[in-house]
Amino acid sequence: MIEVDILDDIAKGVENDIMAAIQKGTSDGLMALALKAQADAQRSILKGPKTGKLYKRGDTMHRASADGEAPANDLGFLAASIKAEATDANTVDLKADAPYAMALEFGTYDMAARPYLGPAGDKARRQGPEVIDAYVKAALK
Repeated sequence: MIEVDILDDIAKGVENDIMAAIQKGTSDGLMALALKAQADAQRSILKGPKTGKLYKRGDTMHRASADGEAPANDLGFLAASIKAEATDANTVDLKADAPYAMALEFGTYDMAARPYLGPAGDKARRQGPEVIDAYVKAALK
């Protein structure tokens, strides 16, 4: 009877270790995906060239993004405001804190959307199973 109790304790310990490794791998994989989405969203703003209207503001010329393109970079505030944050072990948020971030992402009554977060998030979702699987396998080693 003592031997069975010891084996049960060992099995429970191993099971707990495996579950902890799976949770760590999942959390780490989610964060890796979110950070990649953050970089993709920032890159979509910072890369050029854009094809929208060219206009002058003060002494500076600026080319805006066209309808449907990611926003054109101006001063870098929008790209710098994009953050990936873990809200708990199984949830990661990708957001932009610039005051005009939502207007650019979704558009307004007089401006078409210039999506940058949605496409980056969609790409991360498609890659999710493969990335999380790799992180879980690494955590189990």
